[in-house]
Amino acid sequence: MRTRVTCGAVARVGIIGMAALFSGVGSYGFLVIVARNTSVADYSDFAVFWSMTVVVGLGLFYPLEQETAREVAGTPGSVARGLARTVWSAAGVVVVLLSVLSLVFLTPYGQEYIGSALLICALLVSFAGYAVQFPIRGFLSGAGRTTSYSLLVALEGLMRITLPVVLVVAGVTGSVGFAYVVGVAASVSAVPFLFGRDRRWLAREQPPFGLFVGRLGRLIAAAVSIQLLLNSGVLIAKALGEGADAVLAAQILTCISIARIPIFGYQVLQILYLPRLAAQWKNGQIAAARVTIGFAIRASVAIAIVIVVGMLTLGDLATALLFGADLVLPQDGVLFVSVGVAVFLVALVVSDGALAVGLHTVVLRSWMLALVFGAAATASAALAAAGTLVTSTLPLIAGSIVALLSLAHGLKCRFSQEQRKATGLLK
Repeated sequence: MRTRVTCGAVARVGIIGMAALFSGVGSYGFLVIVARNTSVADYSDFAVFWSMTVVVGLGLFYPLEQETAREVAGTPGSVARGLARTVWSAAGVVVVLLSVLSLVFLTPYGQEYIGSALLICALLVSFAGYAVQFPIRGFLSGAGRTTSYSLLVALEGLMRITLPVVLVVAGVTGSVGFAYVVGVAASVSAVPFLFGRDRRWLAREQPPFGLFVGRLGRLIAAAVSIQLLLNSGVLIAKALGEGADAVLAAQILTCISIARIPIFGYQVLQILYLPRLAAQWKNGQIAAARVTIGFAIRASVAIAIVIVVGMLTLGDLATALLFGADLVLPQDGVLFVSVGVAVFLVALVVSDGALAVGLHTVVLRSWMLALVFGAAATASAALAAAGTLVTSTLPLIAGSIVALLSLAHGLKCRFSQEQRKATGLLK
């Protein structure tokens, strides 16, 4: 029995690892193709579009996946599909609200900021694609359908490579055509699973509606703060960049894109972490949960060190090779970005651990606090005339440190509380 479990665990890691590889190659190959087939100025506009899709996808829809997975994990199947109705209703509401908010880009300043009104339409397509994909991912993740989840992720990565290549061969130029690939790949990769013959993974009882929506709302607020913080460098640089700094947004995007490769990998591999930890916590396996989260944090710290060292030694070469010499960020900028991404990764792993044990309010408070400190860092750097580069990259470092400290404290208190309960010291 022990051998079968070990082999099964190794097989799951292998399958998910391959999916992460396909997803990473798809995402970064996509950015490379766009960079190589657009001007630097056009790619700066695309950088803003890409950052916005990441903020929306991982800030609004990824929490829906996480909360769905958490709700499904450790619970038996059901004939009813009340949870599915709740989840897709929430996704639909998010799409409508985002579509209304996107009207701000039709203003003169909005169009100047994003670069093209057609990119707004591409944003709407990406919203719809995410509303289809992320709920399906949540159900598959929570139900332990590792192979199906991995296949979906890999298929999206494959489409992010093949569709841009088709556009290039067809002679399509400019960022607008490439922008539509994001939403199309997200939706098309997920639809086959929704209409498959075996849909037992969708069958779950509807939880208390207010409780689910309340948790989701807090998680979305935290996730939006997370993604605004992570993508703040691009968004701030685009708003402030003039003259020699006009291409800084594109340079920061390329640097962050390389530095956060482990983050994209983690977002796929978290199927091994979040549902497992949530199930252990629900079943009262506190010691096992402590081991799981301890391993995840130690691994993230090791990877964070690799990010900083790797970017300082090979970041310039990798950027020039993949994206072109014009998009290489100065070395001090590489240092700021890599340190920010490294601390952010550790904070994200701790944050998901806090989510798995039900600390939704702590997660929200920590990332909102991080966003406030990030904004304060931006204002301080601007008032000190520190330059666009420092002003753009400092918020990620400051905010991530604050989030990590707050989340670690909340998680430590939670485990200490449960330990006291277990020993009879707290009634």
